[in-house]
Amino acid sequence: MYTRIKISTAAKAVATAVLAVSAVACKDDFLTEKPVDFVSPVNFYQNAGDAIAAVNAAYATFVTVPDAGNDSYVGRNFVMLTEYPTEVTTSRLSASNERSMIGNFHPQFTSTHPYLEGVWQAAYSGINRANSVIDHVPAITMDETRKAQIVGEAKFLRALHYYWLAGLFGGVPLKLTETVGIDGDVLARATVAETYAQIAKDLTEAAAALPASWPASDFGRATKGAALTLLGKAYLQSAGQFGITANYQKALDTFKQVQTMGYTLDPNYASLFDGSNERSSEIIWSIQNVRVSGYGGRLTQWFVPVTTPALYSSVQNQFQAERPFYDSYNAADIRKAGTWMTSFTKPNGQTVTWSYATTNITTAANYGSTGPTPRKYVDLGAPSGGAEAPDYVVLRYADVLLSAAEAANEVSGPNAEAYGYVNQVRARAKVPNLTAGLSKQAFKDSLYVERRYELALEFHGVFDMRRDWAFAKGRVEANLRQASTLNKSPFTSSVEKPATSTSLTVDDKWQLYPIPARACELNSALTQNPGWADGICK
Repeated sequence: MYTRIKISTAAKAVATAVLAVSAVACKDDFLTEKPVDFVSPVNFYQNAGDAIAAVNAAYATFVTVPDAGNDSYVGRNFVMLTEYPTEVTTSRLSASNERSMIGNFHPQFTSTHPYLEGVWQAAYSGINRANSVIDHVPAITMDETRKAQIVGEAKFLRALHYYWLAGLFGGVPLKLTETVGIDGDVLARATVAETYAQIAKDLTEAAAALPASWPASDFGRATKGAALTLLGKAYLQSAGQFGITANYQKALDTFKQVQTMGYTLDPNYASLFDGSNERSSEIIWSIQNVRVSGYGGRLTQWFVPVTTPALYSSVQNQFQAERPFYDSYNAADIRKAGTWMTSFTKPNGQTVTWSYATTNITTAANYGSTGPTPRKYVDLGAPSGGAEAPDYVVLRYADVLLSAAEAANEVSGPNAEAYGYVNQVRARAKVPNLTAGLSKQAFKDSLYVERRYELALEFHGVFDMRRDWAFAKGRVEANLRQASTLNKSPFTSSVEKPATSTSLTVDDKWQLYPIPARACELNSALTQNPGWADGICK
């Protein structure tokens, strides 16, 4: 057994008092929530225990989200915004449902979509908790090394929130100090370059302060390897999505540094996501979950088939494999069974097995809606209400290798170095080496597909799409065309349903999500992304 980071009683005091001002502080600022208590941060931050409690509270904001709602971030809505747009997974709902709109690029999707607001607010709540640590811990009299580590942890967490915001929305307001009262700042959006420069600054400083590993009692804290991995990914995303091409070489150099730090590919792919192998040498950083209310994951009820009502009172089955993608795996690929669940045993002992032929969701034998459901992060033994044990893997070594291959290809073309990185991942998956002699663009396209097989449902989907936009949206459009011509179940329920018979193309405005309308209502300095004019944002 090992101890994961939990919010202690002291940390909860931080979360509910000092840091309760962590989200909209005045009517013109959407970066912070309404303050509910005014315990002075200066009075709270007195010793090392206070500092640790505060940074633990900052870790908690990915799943347990103050005021924004626990489904707003990695507990649900963020996953829908990042994974539904791909050709990998779809919901089981009608084309005009608010969840389907994300995946079929519906023309009625607008800046008022509630998931945009929730993710935006949750991210800034997490940023403000990190800001509180960065602002106040340096003044505490305590061990200087541990102090620097705590600030480094907070900078890593702040950078991760901004990394996700930038990939979703582009340049965003850079809130770098804690909001502690009702007088908030009206901040304009930083440029994309400024946003990524701040991410790089935070991660570089975090890497310099953080240890390579922690003792078992502190397992799950950010490490030097985590900071460098996220730094490499930030360089890669800024180059591929936004054209800051000088960052390709920086990304490659950073990923090479991570490769010297002792991480390896785990031979047991599926075990990385089921809670049995959370200390694997492949996992670089993950969001910690345990089966305790308020400390656990929340995705099982959204992932499992609709035939598991004994697990939860309301099973949703909001994610299932799109059939063209599911059918495209190499027959030997171990990642297919590690990603998708096709059979399970219910608490009453009944074994249910999926088949495309079972389409009536009311029958006892039917598996789900029509497609295989995710296996990753599913906890069939979790108590009702969202307290699941499997950690959410955010950074792992396979991602480092595939990202290094992408950067190497952009710097020097598909050379032996680039092939070597991707073939390490393919070897673990039990599939042959990548086809030799590919052009630079074909190699990049193949990497996109490889990342879908390797990293499906791990919160990378829409970010990967936007680095190879033309190719990725072409794959989605192909599925939309198939769904428009095949009107019989089960096939059409296993691909993204087009909004209308003519909605078979993806508008390029989807390279960014719109800034949430509510954010613009509350912050008059915000401007809207191209193509998303709504009469609310400037």
